[in-house]
Order: sequence, then structure tokens, then C-alpha cells
Amino acid sequence: MSHVESSYDVVVIGGGHNGLICANYLQRAGLSVCVFESRLEAGGGLCTEETTIPGFLHNLASVFHDAVEIMPAMKDLELARYGIEYVKPEVQLGLALREGRPFLQYDTVEKTCRAIERRSHADAVAWNAMAEGYDEYFRTLIMPALYAPPPKPSEQALALEETEQGRGFLRMVRATPLDVACDGFVDEATRAALLFQLLVPRGVVYDSAGLGMMIPLVVTGIEQSHLAKGGSHHLAHALWRALISAKGKLRGTLRVSEIVIEGGRAAGVVLETGERVKATKAVVSAIDIEQTFLDLVAEKHLPATFRKTVASHKPDEFSLFGVHVALREPPRYRGAALEPDLDRACKVGVGFESTADFHELFADVRLGRLPERPRLFACCPTLFDHSQAPPERHTAFCWAIAPYHLKDGGADAWDQHAAAFAKRCLDAWREVAPNMGGDNILAMRTLSPRDIPRKLENMREGGVFGGRMTQDQLDAFRPLPELSDYRTPIKGLYLAGASQHPGGGILGACGAIAAEAVAEDLRIHPWWS
Repeated sequence: MSHVESSYDVVVIGGGHNGLICANYLQRAGLSVCVFESRLEAGGGLCTEETTIPGFLHNLASVFHDAVEIMPAMKDLELARYGIEYVKPEVQLGLALREGRPFLQYDTVEKTCRAIERRSHADAVAWNAMAEGYDEYFRTLIMPALYAPPPKPSEQALALEETEQGRGFLRMVRATPLDVACDGFVDEATRAALLFQLLVPRGVVYDSAGLGMMIPLVVTGIEQSHLAKGGSHHLAHALWRALISAKGKLRGTLRVSEIVIEGGRAAGVVLETGERVKATKAVVSAIDIEQTFLDLVAEKHLPATFRKTVASHKPDEFSLFGVHVALREPPRYRGAALEPDLDRACKVGVGFESTADFHELFADVRLGRLPERPRLFACCPTLFDHSQAPPERHTAFCWAIAPYHLKDGGADAWDQHAAAFAKRCLDAWREVAPNMGGDNILAMRTLSPRDIPRKLENMREGGVFGGRMTQDQLDAFRPLPELSDYRTPIKGLYLAGASQHPGGGILGACGAIAAEAVAEDLRIHPWWS
């Protein structure tokens, strides 16, 4: 069957938020851009579905949008005009402990310190001191760096050496999050609350060498959880509306099967339908690097050593097991008797009570064992946005940190263990919220680590962060040193996925920086600067 070849200046592979942001910037720079998305609804992890009962909306991947107050695309693309609205819960975090007073973190340092004071005077003082010491530093230096190409390691160190805060930051770069949490705070619940918040949405494990500097980021509260009204897919809708308004194109349910290379340069794509699409100036891949180089680029166009290096890229260290429920009433936590605000916390940690819990959990994950006692991230979005469920009804979910590959049976073994593990998760949730069972649960849907790449194939091995967040895959080494500037060994082929600096989560940085790289090479003025 013959196909008429269509042509654009830029073709973007993948309609997740990074691909859509990149496309929006380039379309507004005067280029003709088309995004190809394999799923029916663009947005990647921004997927909201009625997966239990009609009228009950469940966010199956992305939920906590912590960077919307600092994300340049929100203002640059005027996304509020295209329908996206957010709510920021006052109570950002609660740890539901089996005994004793819960830990609470609020949307301001002052309110958080008042809550910590009720547990530990020493930690309240230490929290306030760390926040005051690093707030301006993070706002003026660290956060803007998320939206710029990563500097060389030596350049970063030289800049940090100039100030007291910078030298303190360098010291934390040599420590683990556990080291910094234990050095700075005495209460086990405070330490657990800090380490808990690094896992989701940041993908940072408690004992990762060189990532201790993430602790002040949590303490300052510069990044705060926001929930998209109407569900996370409303951000995707705003992005594609903005693109269409700018005369860009988005074509769904069309899978790219090949990146066309002509004369050593990316010249377009071939779709699974057989249609060829020409890209006269650039092809931008907003999917993972494994699909890009091992599946879509023919082997003859890349050195064997490069393909081997791509294949060695380390996936996320852990995955998430999701239990999504339709409810008659929201979770009611036992700990609310001591701290009533626990019942209106955005994120609730279950089973994260001390540093020992992290040791135990990751001992299981690293050996591929199903945790006997699941540790959960719980959230009830309808406490803050009633539009996601029918009147006087609610939706909620819990994520359990879990391995992708099980010791016995590998990833496919999740299919036989999912139902039993979901029950184990609900049992753990009910231990601290007794109403999370019985006729309060109207319906349930699970999403196991194995189900994640079945639904969103860009999330390889059930990883939602685009690759392991360790020092050898961060900054100038993310995802690989030779790919860290968003360019590739093939001229005209660029990368914009979560594999790039600064990583996963709804930051919008990977798409924005990729657009800047394309504009620079084409000598187009980046209007957004």
C-alpha cells in the first residue's frame, strides 16, 4: 500500500508532557511541528481514567505535580488559558504511625515547625534553621539549574566553593540522604518523613551515595505537591490545546516504528502503518533511550560500543504497585485523634516510621522479594477536588514500593501475586485507617509493576523516573555522558524524555531544554528566554 509522505520541520516522538512542551516551544519559534503518540490520549503518565466505576476518576500514574509553581512552561505557554487549574493542599504530608502522634508537614515552614514542635523541640529548631539557611540558595541557584543544560562536574564544584551554603551543599553531595537526615534530626519520625518524600516523586533512595543534598529541598518546601483539578490528564489536555492553538499537529494512536537516517542525519520517521513522515530540520525523541536507539534506529547507523552503552543504562531501582479504590467516604486515620489534620493530608505515609523501615523495605526490593509489610504512599484526591468522583463519594489510591523483577518467576510472576499483594496493601492501610475496608470500598483496580510498561511502555521495567537516580546517572552523566546535552551521535536527532537531566516527575524541564538545544543548532532565537 502506498502512502503520501507528509513533511514537517520537526517530528516529535512521544506525546508525554515533555514531548508536548518541546513541541509547543518549537512551534511558537516558527517551526512546523508534529507530535506522534502511540496511545489514544496524549500525555504519557498524565492519564486519568474511570477504571473502577463510571464517574470515579483515577490518576493511574502521575498525581503529585510538585514543580508547577516554578515550571517555566506554565507561564511561557499560558497553560491556564487552556484549562489547567491546580489546588495546593495546606497539609502536604502526614505520616500515619501505628502508635503516637503523627508527623505533619504543611505548606509553610512556620506551620510545619509548629507541628514538629509537638513531637520534638530539637527537630523544630533544626528544621527551621535548615530552611532559613538554604531557602534562598535553592531558589536562586539550584532550582533554575533544573531548567538548564547540566554543567560539567568541575564547573559545578568551583561555583559552589565560593559560598558557605555552597560548601555545605558540597559536603552533602558526598553524603547519603540517610546521613544528612540522621545528622540533622533526632526524631525517627522526622527522619522517616524526609526520606519518604525523596522516593516519590523524586525517585531517590534513602542510601544513595552523594544525594544527601536532597534533604534541604524537602525541608525548604520549595517544591510542593499540587493536584490537577479534574485529574492529571487536564495538564495533557492544556498542552495539546496550546499546541493546536499555535497551529501545531498532534496525531494519536500512531506508533513510530523507525527513525529514518539519511546521510548520517535524522530525516524523518516511519509509522507502523507504513506511512513515512519527513522531518526537514529535526527529530526529537521524547521516549526512553532504549527504545530510541535499540528499537527505532537501525543497528547499522550506530557503533556497537554505543549500543552496548545504551543497553547498560540502569533502570529505576524500584517500581510501584498501585491499588486504586472507589469509596463511600475518605480514609479516616486513627492518628487524627491526636492530629486532626492527618485526615486532610495530601500524601500519607503508611509503614514509614523509622529509618529501620527503609532498610527492611529495600532489603526486600533489592532481592526481588514481595514485602511482607507493604510501605505505602496513600492519597485521596477528592478531598481537594470533588470533581473526580460523584457527589459524596471519593477516590483514593495507595502505592507500595516494590521490585519489578520478582525473585521467583521474574516480572511476569506479578500476574499471579497481584491480587494477594493488593489485599496485603489494604490490610496495612486499614491498620492505620480502620474504615479502609468492607462496604466502604465500592470497587478496586490494581496496577502492578508489570502492568506499568504494558500500559505505558516508556516506563521500562515499571520505572516511572526515566532511569536510576544515582550519581553516575545524574547531571552531566544523565542518561550517559555522551547524551547529556540532549544531542545524539546522529545529527538532527535530539532527546527530550525523562531519561535526560533532571529526570522524571512533572517538571517539564527535559522538553524545554531539548527545545533550546534544537533552537540553538538551527540558530533560531529562543523566544522563551
